[in-house]
Amino acid sequence: MAWAQITALWLGTWRDRWHSLVGWALGMVALVAVMMAVYPSIRSTSGNLEAYIAAMPEAFRAMFRLSDYSSGAGYLSAELFSFMLPMVFIGLGIAWGSGATALEEERGTADLLLTLPVSRERVLLSKLGALLTAVLGLGVLLWVSLMVGGWAIDLTVGAGELLAVCLTTVLLGWLFAAVGLLAGALTGRRGIAAGVAIGLALAGFLLYSLGPLSDSLTTAMKLTPFQWAYGNDPIRTGVDAGYLALLLGLTVVLCAASVVAFRRRDVGT
Repeated sequence: MAWAQITALWLGTWRDRWHSLVGWALGMVALVAVMMAVYPSIRSTSGNLEAYIAAMPEAFRAMFRLSDYSSGAGYLSAELFSFMLPMVFIGLGIAWGSGATALEEERGTADLLLTLPVSRERVLLSKLGALLTAVLGLGVLLWVSLMVGGWAIDLTVGAGELLAVCLTTVLLGWLFAAVGLLAGALTGRRGIAAGVAIGLALAGFLLYSLGPLSDSLTTAMKLTPFQWAYGNDPIRTGVDAGYLALLLGLTVVLCAASVVAFRRRDVGT
């Protein structure tokens, strides 16, 4: 009975929000297609390009991780996984997470929803399941897009390495979705919840980007989720179990805290 209730609420969330997922998915596929189409011209001029990059200031190369731009792994890492794709997944996660319960309150439907013979925990778990599967589905689509695009242009990156970097990107999206979920459960305000999650994501990204430029920031950089996701260069080395455990473990803690917060808060205020 419990799983039937959670499944029904999960499907209801998908019916309400699948349009936004389609938008994010189409934008992501278009982004991957454009970047894949550009790569053959980058590869054909690799000698001149590498010399140009070597002449750049060391600080600039360190900030954008431009160590090997002309290889398939280096190109995807710099152009897609250094900023754009992480922000797509974080954006989707925050949009769904911050509105998971807060959107019901803003619409005035939370009181009606909570009068049903369903516990608050099950309501939140159904919303959580919907957002986690949305981000995961986007990750599967990303992996398929990279595989198809890589085959079309003869990109020399293995399926396992692509799967590893897609998995860490999904976990990064899950983490900030959980931040938005907790903030929404605590405040009941989607705008506040999204603002908190976006602010933390931007702060973490800036610290990750600027960390290589200063010895004083290097240690702090290791505490950022971006370092956990991409610090070991998963597109070349695969998944790091320790970093994966940090991303997943913190996500679980935040989700558990969201359940407690939503259960204790007076939704009517």
